[in-house]
Amino acid sequence: MTPTSTKLIIPLFLEPGDTIGIPAPASLYDQDLFEKGVQVLEGWGFKTRTGRRRIRKKRFLAGSDPERAEELTGMFLDPDIKAVICARGGYGTMRLLEGFNYQVIKKNPKLFVGFSDITALLAAFWEKTGLMTFHGPMVTTLSWTSPAFSDRLRSILLGGLPEMIPLPPKGKISGGRATGVLLGGNLTMLTHLLGTPFEPSWDGAILFVEDQGEEPYRLDRLLFHLRLAGVLDRISGLLLGQLSEKKILKPDWDLFRESFSGLDIPIWRDLPIGHGRENLTLPIGAPVELDGETGRLSFLW
Repeated sequence: MTPTSTKLIIPLFLEPGDTIGIPAPASLYDQDLFEKGVQVLEGWGFKTRTGRRRIRKKRFLAGSDPERAEELTGMFLDPDIKAVICARGGYGTMRLLEGFNYQVIKKNPKLFVGFSDITALLAAFWEKTGLMTFHGPMVTTLSWTSPAFSDRLRSILLGGLPEMIPLPPKGKISGGRATGVLLGGNLTMLTHLLGTPFEPSWDGAILFVEDQGEEPYRLDRLLFHLRLAGVLDRISGLLLGQLSEKKILKPDWDLFRESFSGLDIPIWRDLPIGHGRENLTLPIGAPVELDGETGRLSFLW
């Protein structure tokens, strides 16, 4: 199943008082940050519900694979839960992909939000069901996300889908215009999905990527991996978010550009997407137009 043959499923949006489910499908979370994030959601007028009263840590995971998969599945099956926002990322979601029941998602579509390691679920849900998911702040990041960006998430939860996003004024790498399906997430996770049944169909997509904690040489290797795998030849546009918590120097950018040589597509960098305080909520699977001349990402609803 590919996005081009999958009908886009746009989930129902929330009303004040609706319940948001909070699973932990990857690593265990910081309790203080979790509680602060819950306070943000409840301050917006929503109710919250966790899937497990007590999580038994299994090494670097928030419980065993069956426990985490069952919790996530239960969120979609529970009719009282209207949206699902992950507690945190970290590591572990790829372990859930193989045995997950995607028909549950398709028959019970809901708002689903996360980023970082959750990218594996965003990509798999889109590829296997056509559900439009959202790359955006999670519960443990909400309390320190910049207000303008947490407000953007709140607006989307209530049905305020974006119409146009201006691109950073100095972010242009190459111009041009392209339309396609918006796909993306964590660069490392997307690269690890290559060659698996959960790799999204890249044909004609507008791809956005972000990452954290990777040295420039590793980022270069990841970008070249996408090139060698043919991904960059198949997409119609590329957006680069925050790739490191450190400032990326000009010599590094010059090296990264070699990954893009020969590509006749619009490419823009420095989007506020990633692990920092500025993390823009983006809908995975949405039809968009990337205008690399005027610097706009427009949504074709």
